[in-house]
Amino acid sequence: MNERYFKFARKAAKESSYHGSHHFSPAIGAVAVYKGSIVASACNSDKTSPLQARYNVYRYNCDTTLPKNHAETSLVQKLRWKFGDSIQWNKVHIYLYREYANGTLAPSRPCRSCLAMLETLGVKKISYTTENGYATEHLK
Repeated sequence: MNERYFKFARKAAKESSYHGSHHFSPAIGAVAVYKGSIVASACNSDKTSPLQARYNVYRYNCDTTLPKNHAETSLVQKLRWKFGDSIQWNKVHIYLYREYANGTLAPSRPCRSCLAMLETLGVKKISYTTENGYATEHLK
């Protein structure tokens, strides 16, 4: 895990349209590191997405949840646009960042729908903020 990548994810979170506008929808930023380099960054937004809608079946209350783009979904869409089918998802390490209004770290572990999407693609490693620092998970 590289804390430098979290700085870029923090910058992406600051670009979120959720930033300061929704109580239950915090700003989250994401970066993709591929073969040792940052290749894309993204954030959650108010925009809806067919990709998010497809994976929302893994969430609770999926019938009432609008398919608004999560940071992970936005990131995957950027990576698909940039690399097409040539990307090796198992070599992508995703970093997620979230903080509270006072600037302290907040949990940014992917939701059930985003975890399902990342596992389906073959992403093997994610790192994210917690209230106590950072965590890394190896996916199936």
